Amino acid sequence: MRFLIGLFVFVLVGAPASAEERYSPWAGAETSASAERGRLQGFVDRLNTLIDEGEKARAADPRFLRDLRGLARGYDRPWRKLVLADDFGDGDFTADPAWTVTAGRYWVEGGWGLRSKVDPAASQPQQRQQGKVSGRDAALAILGTILGQAAGQGEGGGSAATGVAAAAAIHTGVRITNAFAIEIEFSSWLGQGRLEFGPYRGADRGSGYRLAYTPGGALELLRVSPWGSSVIERVAGPVTLEDKKAHRIEWTRRPDGAMTVALDGKPLFTAVDRGVTDPFDGFLMVNRGGDYILKRLAVYGTE
Repeated sequence: MRFLIGLFVFVLVGAPASAEERYSPWAGAETSASAERGRLQGFVDRLNTLIDEGEKARAADPRFLRDLRGLARGYDRPWRKLVLADDFGDGDFTADPAWTVTAGRYWVEGGWGLRSKVDPAASQPQQRQQGKVSGRDAALAILGTILGQAAGQGEGGGSAATGVAAAAAIHTGVRITNAFAIEIEFSSWLGQGRLEFGPYRGADRGSGYRLAYTPGGALELLRVSPWGSSVIERVAGPVTLEDKKAHRIEWTRRPDGAMTVALDGKPLFTAVDRGVTDPFDGFLMVNRGGDYILKRLAVYGTE
């Protein structure tokens, strides 16, 4: 009985503080946000400890303890190790951390972030624009595509016939645990194209998970492999972010494969996928025909 009284007092006293910290703005100072997360996580850890003790001592109804653990799980953040962070404030994306461009062009737009712009029309072969494509040119284009994919350029989707990239691709190598939290802030400047980003596995970056945003269309969660991609979940209804303002996406994955995606603090969907069970080797971003600026990125892993 004493355990139950202590547990209820602890929850009632701690709840207002956790609620206040729960709704703190993500765009605030990093040190302040980190301190707030630490306090909230400390509360959740202590609550889980009390629940464990209650289960061992059989001090409360098992259903009550199960419900209480479920409540605590909603605020638990197992991702406590910052493994990647960049706001491109130094004007250089080639070091600390080092990003590698594999297709197209990226540059740092002063005061905005890492930018890429791809013109879909410019990526079409010249012969196709004129309405004339010979059998020999078509065969060469197909062969060039195959050779490009064999060289690990499949993520960029470049056109060997013209040498102009149909997409802009960039990545950085970093070990990311299978459970992760990704916080990304970006702006979209054209109502066209498609932006994909997420953790990858392998030297060819052909496996992993990606979030794909299509302006005015869908936001999709994909599992990617060398044999293709499959949609795990998608937002029902159009998503339009072309207001030239930065929008924040928070994407989390728990150890049991449960993933949640939120846009500007609003939850969009939750899905479970256990198709990838190993750690990841880095983070990539691919711009397929749009104009996007990555303002800030933070990736957290488990200990």
